[in-house]
Parts: sequence; structure tokens; C-alpha cells
Amino acid sequence: MRYIGNKTRLLPFILRTLEKEGIGAGAVHDTFAGTASVSRALKEKGWQVYSSDLLMSSYVFQRAYVVADCAESSLNEKALALSRVTPHEGFISTHFSPAGGVVSAGRMYFTAENAARIDAARAELERWRKSDAVGEDAYFLLLAGIIEGADRVANTAGVYASYMKRWQPNARRAFSVRVAAPVRGRPAVAHLMDAADAARAIGEVDLIYIDPPYNSRQYVAYYHIPEILARGWSDGDPAIRGKVGLLAGDEGRSQWSHGRRVQKLFAGLLSESGARHALVSFNSEGHLDPETLETLLRKAAADGKVSHFTQRYRRYRADSDHEGRKYHRDFAQEHLYVVRLR
Repeated sequence: MRYIGNKTRLLPFILRTLEKEGIGAGAVHDTFAGTASVSRALKEKGWQVYSSDLLMSSYVFQRAYVVADCAESSLNEKALALSRVTPHEGFISTHFSPAGGVVSAGRMYFTAENAARIDAARAELERWRKSDAVGEDAYFLLLAGIIEGADRVANTAGVYASYMKRWQPNARRAFSVRVAAPVRGRPAVAHLMDAADAARAIGEVDLIYIDPPYNSRQYVAYYHIPEILARGWSDGDPAIRGKVGLLAGDEGRSQWSHGRRVQKLFAGLLSESGARHALVSFNSEGHLDPETLETLLRKAAADGKVSHFTQRYRRYRADSDHEGRKYHRDFAQEHLYVVRLR
């Protein structure tokens, strides 16, 4: 899934840094799991993973790609059935496609055809769960497949803060559900909660991996439609607001997106964690400059030492340069810090 801050392309850098520091596979807490790419990679390398995030969509990915350990033999057939279920209009059609008419207020996130397919697949999967036609692992693997399938045909530039005013080629393709094979390994646990709360609940681990929001973007706003798909609406329609149909309320909003609070939150998380080591990933476009963050980490370190590694990479671009929108840099710098806490 297209996701700001996704570390998929930086996984070799992260794994190489752990190896350089002599930190072998043990128990790890991935505090801002996002799409669970780091958690998945660590499980593949033999780590026992505890992951956490505030967003239900992230929890779905954690359950599907990290917690799930084996798949039902009929999983691919079920994914195909969800792709082919008879389309019908539901919440997505009504609020995020032209099918909604006045109610959707002209929103063009999905074509009417794809919106009806997404609605039907989401409703069918919920029926399967309530009738015990699928187990928990299969449910989350299929739900992740629906979210990612919707993302492939979403008429956006990569985030859901706005939609394109003309149908893009990907938006005209047919929605389909695909499932990924689970990663076998040590048992993993997912948490739908704040990072510090999860750290207290998890207790002692060998490593805490911290990759917080870089700036003032609220992920629950940038990815409100994946979040709606993750939460579902079988027990009542989600409350939405505004021009693009953002989720109403404060649920899923992170305090880490407020620049003035980040330093205090960082210090609090490090003190709450029972981890022996901390691996911190931070971007050059983040709230804290490298010097401030390094000073904070040095204070938290048991020996006052901080190992610092950097790698240049092509930055996330949700759109191209155009009149009124110019990117200052095509590349950003990823910083990795390693400290021994205990």
C-alpha cells in the first residue's frame, strides 16, 4: 500500500544497522507499526514481534502480516470469491463515489463500479466472520487484501487527503482482492493503542523500534478511507465530516504530530519502555533536528553513547511539480540511532 513513511525500501538499511551493532534476534516492540513492513521483516529474521499503532488499519496489517502464522488452504479461493461477489451500493458508494449523488458531494475516490465491488466484498467478509466461515487469521488477511485492493484503484495521488478531479488509469481498473502468504516464525502480538501504553503492557524486550510521525500530518486524515474499511460499518455508519469525508472525532489522532510535544513524548516513551536497546528511525524533514534528537537519546542512554547512521533516499511525492506546488528536494536523509537503555 502507498503509505507516507513506509520503510520497505529502507529495510536492508535497518537490518544492516542492527547487524553492525551486534543486536541479534530477540523480542522487539515496533511502536508505530504502520503497514507493518518492519515488523514483518523482523519476524522473518527470527524476532519475536510485539507491534502497536493507534490506527485500526495498521492493526489489520499487523494481524495479517505479522500475527497470522498460517493460512487456510481455501484462502485464495475466498479472495477470488470476494473479488467476484455481486456488487451492491453501501457506505463507500454513498460517500466516496459518484453513485452517492448529493450525499457524496462529488467525491471521486472510486468509480461507481469499483465502490460497489468494495462495498460488497467488505459486507461479505463481515458475514463470513459472524457466521464463523473464516477464522481470525483468514479474516485479517482478507481484510488487508480488501484495503490494499481498494488502494490500487483509488483515484488519488497516494494519500486520501484529496482525490483527483479526473479518473486516473488505475482507478478504471477492476477492484480485486489478493492475499499475501503469512510469515512463519515466533508468535507475535499486535496492539491497538498508544506507543507508551503498549510499552508498559509489553514490558521487557530486547529492542524497541521507534519510527514516529515525521511532522504535522495526521495519518487518520491522510488515510481515512483505509481506516473506514478497517473499522467497517456493520454496526452503524461511521461519522464523517468535511469536503473529503474525514472521520469525525479524535480517535486515531496522534499527539506525536504536534511539534512542540515530540521531545517530551520521546523522552516519556524511552523511560516507559522495558527495552534493552532502542533503534530510532527519523527523517530529515521531521519535527526534531538530528542534533536535538541525538542529545535527547544521549540522556536516555545507559552509557551516554549514541550510534548514528544515515542513508539518502528518494523522498515520498504524492504528486508532481506544477504551478503552485514545487518540491524543494527530491531526496531526504534517513537517520538511524542506536542506544543502549539498560
